[in-house]
Amino acid sequence: MRSSIPKKVVFSIILVLFLSSIALAQPITFLVNPDYDPFSYLGEGHLKGFLVDLIGSLESETGIDVEMKPVKFDEALEMLQGEGSYCIPSLVFTTQRKALYQWAGPVAITNTYLYTTEELSGEFKSLEDARNANSVGVVSEYYSHKLLEGQGFDNLIVFEDEGSLLEALLEGEIELAPFNSAVLQELLKGEQASYSPVSTVAIDLDMTYLGFSKEVPTEIVDAFQKALDGLKTSGSFSELYSEWFPEQPVPGIYTFLTEEYPPVTFRGEDGEPTGFVTEMVKEILRRNDMSAEILIVPWSVGYELASNLPNVFLFSMDQTEQRKENFEWIGPVGKNTAYLYGRKDTPATDLESAKRVDAIGTTTNWWTEQLLKEMGFENLVSSLDPLDTVAQLVEGETDLAVFTDLTVAELADEAGYSIDDLEALVELQTNYFYIAASKGTNLGLILNFQKTLEEMKRDGSFEETIREFVPNMLVTSLLWNSSQLDVKGLRTSMNTLSVGEIATMELQENGSTGYVWDVKITNPNVVSLIYEGSIFEAKFLDDSELVGAPYNVQWVFEAKQPGVTVVIFSLRRPWESVHPIQTFAINMKVE
Repeated sequence: MRSSIPKKVVFSIILVLFLSSIALAQPITFLVNPDYDPFSYLGEGHLKGFLVDLIGSLESETGIDVEMKPVKFDEALEMLQGEGSYCIPSLVFTTQRKALYQWAGPVAITNTYLYTTEELSGEFKSLEDARNANSVGVVSEYYSHKLLEGQGFDNLIVFEDEGSLLEALLEGEIELAPFNSAVLQELLKGEQASYSPVSTVAIDLDMTYLGFSKEVPTEIVDAFQKALDGLKTSGSFSELYSEWFPEQPVPGIYTFLTEEYPPVTFRGEDGEPTGFVTEMVKEILRRNDMSAEILIVPWSVGYELASNLPNVFLFSMDQTEQRKENFEWIGPVGKNTAYLYGRKDTPATDLESAKRVDAIGTTTNWWTEQLLKEMGFENLVSSLDPLDTVAQLVEGETDLAVFTDLTVAELADEAGYSIDDLEALVELQTNYFYIAASKGTNLGLILNFQKTLEEMKRDGSFEETIREFVPNMLVTSLLWNSSQLDVKGLRTSMNTLSVGEIATMELQENGSTGYVWDVKITNPNVVSLIYEGSIFEAKFLDDSELVGAPYNVQWVFEAKQPGVTVVIFSLRRPWESVHPIQTFAINMKVE
């Protein structure tokens, strides 16, 4: 029987009970940037903006007293590193900052693009194109300034602030300028321009979090995270975010990232992400009654975020020995082979002679680059954009380059060349690729996604999706392979688990007889049921063969908090008020 208590009420009750054990010596001081419109700003002597409204909602949800204080960002960052219970509600996550603070979020996700005029929009498809522009404007000492300098831009013109940078772009004084998409939208409100700049190349993705100082108790940080997730689940967060950023993707509990990597993942003609793996992810979300924005970012940006933050899905990712233990894996969803490519006039070569050429083009953090490093190559030229890697090879800036057979043709075309300009010279390695989930992501959700993918392989929609984009791909090995989470099998004796560990139990039933297993957990605070599903002994049976066939049912449990509980399995007909024909119990202890 389903509970009639609304989810939000249940969540609030749990949160109040959770916080009752926390002794608060003083309120949390939120250091709010007064010059970060529309996130936060001073209006009529009061702090206003999206973050101010959000903090108010979180204070109400948690019951924790907060104080909001207008502080310039540089000063706030110094305070966050010192003594005191502080939070910056607009702290962009970076790997350099990861260990310095505590994090709850994300509260905003915004892309930083290089923008140009409509007349020039077709000229800048890659970072290499942007580096060849006559002029690129930046704001002095901004993160985007440092980022472009580090990527070899020597055509930068420095401005004092974003207002003057935008004015120069609108007046045609510069060809390109980097802007955070949400900030640009606000800046344009004050301009009397006849057009809006056009986004070209994405250079960064800002994941904005509540950044807490180390002195804030972890229970408080967890409480804000739970409250934020509760607002997202109820839809309240989406309503608030859309009021302030009506055309921006709304951050969810989970973040889905992909790259420009046709035909696997890419931006379609309508501007929306597509490709055969992207469409699989969309279908997996649909079948799990979930909706989420899929963001296209440079691979190096997505890889860094997925390597450091929980609840990030990045696709598609080749599974290599170097990566295997760093992510959870859903798939496989495809298969490809890496080759060293040369120009048509490149003489035949082998691995040893390839190590002696002057330069081999690679793409930053792609598995192909990691593979060459593992094989001892030291002559690599790494680019953030694969289109740059293509251009460098064709134009003779590198002697060889590494690509996969699945994507090289479309990358060459996208870069303005032809696959006929290239030749595969040395086969390196064949890999399966997957939908990767970052460590710390809910294991029950990952398991559900894997089960959904297996359903798609059985019902034919998996192969149909691939054929739409790659008609001649060999899919048999993909249909029969399945990623498996590391789970512990339960025994009828005492089972000991660690918090966060998952365990599974399988039992046979036959629904045609009416007898099915009923499962009850005596203490659901200690262990929770995160998945239940049927497993047929033979894969890809016809529907006629399934009727009346016995099958196994799998239950997956997650250890939530220390304690003891009992899981009781009863085989019964649900409509009969009689004792079950079989019952047994499993004792579980979580440490």
